Parts: sequence; structure tokens; C-alpha cells
Amino acid sequence: MRSVDTPTYSSMLSGKGALLDETLAVLQQIDRGHSLDQVRAMVMDHDLLGKMTMRTRELVWEHIHARYLSDGNHPRLLAHMVVHAPDRQTERLVLFYELCRSSPILRDTTIYCVYPRYAAGYSSIDKADIQGYFDDIVEEHPELIEWSPQTRDKVASNILTILRDFGLLQGSQRKQFSRLYVPLPTFIYVLYRLADDGLITPQELLKVEDWQLFFLESADVVALLDEATAGGHCTFKHQGDIYTLDLHYPSLEACVEALTGEV
Repeated sequence: MRSVDTPTYSSMLSGKGALLDETLAVLQQIDRGHSLDQVRAMVMDHDLLGKMTMRTRELVWEHIHARYLSDGNHPRLLAHMVVHAPDRQTERLVLFYELCRSSPILRDTTIYCVYPRYAAGYSSIDKADIQGYFDDIVEEHPELIEWSPQTRDKVASNILTILRDFGLLQGSQRKQFSRLYVPLPTFIYVLYRLADDGLITPQELLKVEDWQLFFLESADVVALLDEATAGGHCTFKHQGDIYTLDLHYPSLEACVEALTGEV
């Protein structure tokens, strides 16, 4: 039975993959001060992304907008974080995290299907595993029944492709789990993003499922909090089951400024 908080899954992931290069090109223009309308005109009228047909340009813009540009003033902050990220891995994983926030089906499949296989010691995952997960959740997500078999297959395939493009998986047909490295700036960005959502106690932050998007367990989160403390981004103390956490930046914006070397 669907609860009032259960999101309705969209099949938009059946249309495009990660669109990494295209997203970066758009975010670079936003970081240079252009408005969304101006950047859209660059895509549609001046072929910023090198797409031949108007319909292809429109579809790519729609996907990028839905994934990254529809959250109020956040696109400009995200653009600055990504364009000025200290390393390519941070750039990719910040984009992956934001894509999971805007695409509940990708987030849930990663947390409740992909991560459990990884944590259980499996070395790989394929479309059949994703399709099996979809079968298991049709009561909570009856929209999956309304999708054609072709759409479900494309969504499952694209989820795996996206996870590969962002570095969580590798391979062509049956995808192998990668040895995922989460840079400290990525962790700090997500930490302050969660705090911006209202999760501020260390107990809440340690238990939040978002860390599983990066295949992180509680011990990994504690280790990264210790590293963030050593780097001056927060003060985390723990003894047994007692935790305290003080965040040093007053806002996500201030955090991004620090991570991108602007303060």
C-alpha cells in the first residue's frame, strides 16, 4: 500500500544516460552568471551541446533541467560546487548525489537493491536484479505496472548505465561493483546538504540512508567525520555510543565557498 510520503516514480530515466558532459557544459554557463533562460537559448538556438536536431536539444535540456535545475536557487550553488570542484571524482559524485535527490527511482534502487547486493558480498548486478526489485515493490509503486515491458527494461538498463558512468559500477553487460573512493569534499558537501534539509544531530546524520548511495557503512561515515574534523570542516567527537557534532559553516553556501577555495 502506497503511503502519503511515497514518491511516484518517473520513467524519464528510460530516455537518457548520465549526460555528464552535457550537464557540465550547462553548469559552466550558469556559473559564469547566465540565467536559466539564457542557457536554454544557448542549448536550443546556438547548439551549445553539439546536438544536431532541435528535438534532441529539447529532450536533453528537459532531462538536465529536471535533474539539476528545478530546485529554486540551488542550481547556481551546485554549478559553483561542480565547476570548481577540487577533483574530478568530487565533481562526478556531487552530480550523482543531486541526481538521486531529483530521481526517487534511482535513489531507491541504489539504496534498496544495488547497495544490499554490494553489502552482501556480490561482485556484480544486472538488469534481472533490477527487474526483480521492481517486481517486489509494485504494491508501493503501482505505476510500475502501468509501464510497458520495454519502458521497464529501458529504465533498468539506464539505471545501471548511470551507475557505471558515475563510477559505482564497471563493465558492459553484467556490471561489476567498483572500488568506490569518496573524496572528503564530496562527503562534506553531502553532510551540509543534509544539514540544510534539517538533519543536524549526529545520530540522524549517521543513520541517514543517503550514505548508502556511496556504499558507505556507519564505520565509514565515522571515519570521514573524523577526517572532516581534522580538516577543520566540523568538530565530531565520539566515545562509545555518544556522539557530538558541531558544523563550522553557517550554511551550505559557506560550505561550498570553503570547498572551492573561495575563503
